[in-house]
Order: sequence, then C-alpha cells, then structure tokens
Amino acid sequence: MDKGTRSRGRYLRTMRATPLVLVVLLLVHPALAQFEKLEARSRAALAADKPYKALTFTERALTRKGAPTHFHLIRAEAFNRIGEYGRALEELNKVPELRHDPEYRTDLIGSLTGSARIDSALSLIQPTIPSGASAEYLYRAGRVLVLRDRWSEALEHFDAGVMKEPGSPRMYRERGACHAMLGEHDKAKADLDEAVRLAPRDASNYNSRGYYLHMQHGDHRSAIADLDRAIKQDPNYGFAFSNRGWCWFQIGDTAKALRDLRLAVRKTPSNSYAFRNLGIVELAMGDQEKGCADLRLALNLGFTDRYGKEVQERVERDCSGASAPMPTPVSSPLNAPGNNAPEAPKGRTNAP
Repeated sequence: MDKGTRSRGRYLRTMRATPLVLVVLLLVHPALAQFEKLEARSRAALAADKPYKALTFTERALTRKGAPTHFHLIRAEAFNRIGEYGRALEELNKVPELRHDPEYRTDLIGSLTGSARIDSALSLIQPTIPSGASAEYLYRAGRVLVLRDRWSEALEHFDAGVMKEPGSPRMYRERGACHAMLGEHDKAKADLDEAVRLAPRDASNYNSRGYYLHMQHGDHRSAIADLDRAIKQDPNYGFAFSNRGWCWFQIGDTAKALRDLRLAVRKTPSNSYAFRNLGIVELAMGDQEKGCADLRLALNLGFTDRYGKEVQERVERDCSGASAPMPTPVSSPLNAPGNNAPEAPKGRTNAP
C-alpha cells in the first residue's frame, strides 16, 4: 500500500470518528459548565459567610454523575463553618487521594481544632510558612499555635495573614492578641482597635479587645465596657457573657457574675471555659456540689485537651467529697476557627 493510500485511509477513519467525538463533546461540555457554575456559587457562598448555601450547592453537584472530588473539600469547609466538625472529617475521609492538596490540609486543621484534637492539628502545620499559603491556612495554623502558647510563631502567621488580607478584621484581631501576650501593648492596641474599626458590628472584636487589652492587665472595669459592646452587638454571644461574668467576679460582684455565667453556659453549652468559670465562682460562694458539678462538666466538654490540666487538678483538690454528675455527651466547641470567636490556650486565667 502506497503512502497516499494510507493517508486516505486515516482521513476516512477520522471522518467516521468525528461525529462520535462531537457527540461526546456536546454531552460533556454542558456537564462541565454546570459543575463549574456550582463550584463558583459554592465558593461565593463561603466567601459571603453563608455555609448552608454552600452545602446546598455542593449537594446538588455531588448527586450528579461525574462530580469532581473537590466538592467534598468545599463541603468540609462549609461543615467547619457551622461547627459540624465530625461531618467535615467524614467529607475529607471520602477523598484521601486529595490529602496532599493545600485545601484539604487547611480543612483538616479546622476540623481537628474544632474537635479539640489540637496536637493532631498541630502536626499538620508546616515548619515554615509555605509560599502561596492561603489566608485560611494562615489563620487556622495561627490559631492552633495560639492554643499551644506559641505566640511568636502564631504572630508570624498573622503577619503574613495581614499581608494576604489587608482588610481582614480577624487577622488584625488575632495579631493583636499575639502582640498582647508578647507584652507589646501599643501594637496590640493598634491591631485590636483596627479590628473594631474594620468590623464595628462584629461582637468578637470587642470581646477580644476587652480580654487581651484589659482583662490581661487586671483592668476588669474597662473590659466590661468592651464586653457590654460585644453583647449589644450579639445578645447570644456566650463567650462575652463568660468573660463579663469573670470580670464581675474579679471586682467582687458575685450576683452579676453568676447571672452572666449562667447565661453563658445556656447560650453556648459547649463552652468548657464558661463551665470552668461558673464552677470556680460557685466554689468561692461555698456551693461545693454545684461548683464541682460544673467543673466536671467542663472536663466532659474537653477542657483538658484544649486548655490544660487546671480544672482536673482543681477537681482532684476541691471535689473529692462531692458527687459526680452524669456524664454529658462531648460536643465540639463552637469557638473553633470556623466562627470568629477567639479561643484560649492552656495556662491562662481565663478565655475569650
């Protein structure tokens, strides 16, 4: 067979195949376009802090044949945002082949932190900040380092975060906390004030400023002023009630302390630190039964994993004669990186 004959044969085979190729392309292209549209909508919903919408879009995508696996990563992030850390981990476990994806690592850090598995989250933080690290990675890695009192390393992450997101209140808020804990009062004030300026309706900014700028220095009355602002912005913000209750206790008003702390545990029943505060106040007032019950509830809610052995040691010292309450189910703390409520590391006298 000569060269010309072979060429004509290839041409004829190609012509016969072309309609089939065109049909496949016509079928595949709309599906790809739909997935791209759903991904864009999912990510836009997360950017607008609307995780439930993101879950709706990702569910719609994953019910269709041939959905890209990265929709599981978007769902994991959405579950992190609403405090469903176990379900976030379930989504990540569905796509182990993506474990080297930076987005997977970031989502996993958030899920583990929210589940109070701090050391596991810490193991995922790279020794040096990766080039091109996302803002979410910088924020979550920084928060884990804060929870282990590694303030200087956390500061490096939030410095990079401010560079990445120069208009982000959360980056300024967390960087201000690091400056405060490193004794850099002026820098802390500048950052915490900037967080409030950028988001004056965000209760967590006032809560952090009250705690780091005032409570850390024993100025509990000034702290109460900021915590009042936090509660005005969000009357259901249990962490601010917990802090304000502790401030009232420190200045000797136990009635107001108990009122605020009981509201704190009612509004955020997963906040182990609020139960810690309430238990200490009740013990100080001579109510050993209630005080020890609330301290044990703090332990059941994972206080030790998140904050250290203080409550365990207090229970062993002060509660040997008090009856133990029925154990409560351990639920994931709501103050994880997915919402903006700050968390406290071990070894501190209080937590936001």
